[in-house]
Amino acid sequence: MKEIQEILSLAIPQPAMSDQLQLAEQDAITVPDCLDFTLQRFTYDKPLPVEDVAMVVYQPAKRGQSAAIELRYCVAGSKYCKNPACTDQLCADGQDKSSCSEKIPSVDVITVRFQPAFIQSLQKGTTNFSLFELQSRKPFVKNIQPCTKSKAVLEHMVHHNYDGMLKNIFLQSKALELLLFSSDQFIQNDPDERYGCRFLTQLEDREKIEKARAILLEQLDAPITIRDLARRIAMNECYLKKGFKAMYGTTIYDYFQKERMEKAKGLLYEKGMSVSEVAMLMGYSCISHFSTAFKKHTGLKPCELLLR
Repeated sequence: MKEIQEILSLAIPQPAMSDQLQLAEQDAITVPDCLDFTLQRFTYDKPLPVEDVAMVVYQPAKRGQSAAIELRYCVAGSKYCKNPACTDQLCADGQDKSSCSEKIPSVDVITVRFQPAFIQSLQKGTTNFSLFELQSRKPFVKNIQPCTKSKAVLEHMVHHNYDGMLKNIFLQSKALELLLFSSDQFIQNDPDERYGCRFLTQLEDREKIEKARAILLEQLDAPITIRDLARRIAMNECYLKKGFKAMYGTTIYDYFQKERMEKAKGLLYEKGMSVSEVAMLMGYSCISHFSTAFKKHTGLKPCELLLR
């Protein structure tokens, strides 16, 4: 339960809001000689600002036992009706499953723990590369932002129609995809034991990085320079950049742009605002610059999203 509370506090920073969560369902599956998969699905009555987050937990090899890797995710999800069609691409009436009449927003906490023997089998025959070759002697916990591909995999793992042996095969294949997609974010050429940065072992420094993130989220319509951000949290610029990437798995600029475009997407798609209105609210003086940034993040031009 402690692990669930820890990742929930990252996804929903306001404790009062996380108290609104109600456990709707849970599941635990063991794929023999491979992995353990658990799901806790929480629903809520009032809208919640859920930030998709992930944690990588690594325990080094011990005497007589191989290294262990655990991936934890907390993502915004949906609970669909019980019709099996709603656990695939289409709802029962042939519409996109997002149109399911019984769909309920949820917060999904998903854990994939690879069994030590399985990790060892993956590394057999690899003489020139180890998944954690520089960190293999020290345990670490690292926060990352789940990429779009990882979130799609999690959606499939939660909503599928497989049973028995096919279910085990399916979960194993999807878990390996998660490990693959996440590896670029947590394999670092930095031997420090926690978060990849030694100075982040101090709670005060982690709180400064969290404050920097909060400042970015508060002013998505007004870009701030790293120098000004570092001054506001009283931290060295180099430490700020390195610490931010270690804790959130991305650069300050990329994180800011991602959140900025996600907010813009909501204003366009959910609020129905015009492209020029959203561009202005997001601090862009030139609509074409906004369009370019939006397409880079979403793969669509703002006007294409409005037509959907």
